[in-house]
Amino acid sequence: MLKPARSQDRRRLAALRIGLSTWWVAIFVVGAVVRAQPPGAGPTGRPASPLRAVGPMAMPGSIPTPFGFFQGGGRDTPPPGEPTSGTRPRPGSLFNPGASGPGINQSGDDNFLDGALDPATGWPFVFLDHFAPRPDRVERFWIVSTRDCPQVMGSDPWSCLKVQHFDAEGRLITVDPVLLFAQAVGHPVFIQVQGNLTTPDSALGGLLWSHSWLQRDRAMPPDTVVIAFDWPSQRVDRLGVRDVNEKGRRSYVAGFHLARFVQGFPPSSRICLLGQSFGGRVVPSALHLLGGGCLNSQAREPEVRLPWLRPDLNIHAVILAGASDRNWLNPGARLDRALHSCSAFLNLYNGRDEALQLYPLLRRSGHHHAIGKLGLTNRDFKKLGPLAARYEEHNVDAQLGREHTLLDAVANRQIARWIAPYLWAPDPGPLPPREPTEPRGDRDARGLRSTFRRE
Repeated sequence: MLKPARSQDRRRLAALRIGLSTWWVAIFVVGAVVRAQPPGAGPTGRPASPLRAVGPMAMPGSIPTPFGFFQGGGRDTPPPGEPTSGTRPRPGSLFNPGASGPGINQSGDDNFLDGALDPATGWPFVFLDHFAPRPDRVERFWIVSTRDCPQVMGSDPWSCLKVQHFDAEGRLITVDPVLLFAQAVGHPVFIQVQGNLTTPDSALGGLLWSHSWLQRDRAMPPDTVVIAFDWPSQRVDRLGVRDVNEKGRRSYVAGFHLARFVQGFPPSSRICLLGQSFGGRVVPSALHLLGGGCLNSQAREPEVRLPWLRPDLNIHAVILAGASDRNWLNPGARLDRALHSCSAFLNLYNGRDEALQLYPLLRRSGHHHAIGKLGLTNRDFKKLGPLAARYEEHNVDAQLGREHTLLDAVANRQIARWIAPYLWAPDPGPLPPREPTEPRGDRDARGLRSTFRRE
């Protein structure tokens, strides 16, 4: 039999309800204040467009947020990641190793998002950018979507690929890809590839937040052209195992589409590809094809290759918690041409990542541990030979714990510092203060020690 709550407990519960209500009221008040501003005034006092919701972010029955994780939804609103159900799947679980999101498994006294929600970082304005984008902020923002493309290996994406950009009024409109390539001339390019269970709104939101945090830590040059590569990674099957295996197949198709898209950039373009989780399979798959390799989707279909190569492109790659086999970069292995097409490859792996524990059991894998779980073994590293000079890895378990997330990673200053050279950021700033820890051995950081190491 339940005992009646004590008066002190009732007061605490009432205070909690009042605090939560105050938080949401504050959000709507801030939105109302922005709406009440005179024409031409943005959130920071700079000229901005009239307030309106941004393209796919504005869904009835939900509040567009940069996370896509706190979204609710009415009866007619499909939740992010699982359009056919009434609840949000729990990304980062054992049966959803491709998922990504902010603080999925956050617990204990850890600082949520490494302090990225501190107002000093400017996050309230990042939040408002979803409602009234600042023209100076989104001038170099692009969305490249392959959701309407056939999910067949070798299918040409150019007839169905959709490129979106913000117009003068802050609306996402479809434009000619030529405009994107023209803007990329002479500027570094950053292409972010999301993981599993990601919808168009959360892909855009994640790009906004990654851009904010990487620039805050001086890990991204201000003139960088920023692109979200949005592939169809939403839930397609209620059974988690079947859904993950299908995403494993689609990630190869997305890799082919990404490679074809990268081939369209101007000569000698500087491009950084960043992929998280299944995005960490899309990126090396694209590199493998760009390096002249053949690839299929681990299904009953022939291998395909690109019609031509682009050796003039200067490509850097970063994968975080990559959902691909740790030995696929080895000579003769599935993605052995990946290191041939890029000049620098950074693998940020997490030995405590919960979501990759059952990766070896996936159908679309080689049944080895994931490269995002263990990195390369000493034997794998030796097999790379001279190509090992292009490879670097760091264990990020000290920064992320058991988290399987992209947003927590880019919000971490140490991780941003490791990423900075791959984004052609000349000065990522001083190292953040760090508590003394026991040495972890040589496997915590390897490769490219003299090239990119900063004391």
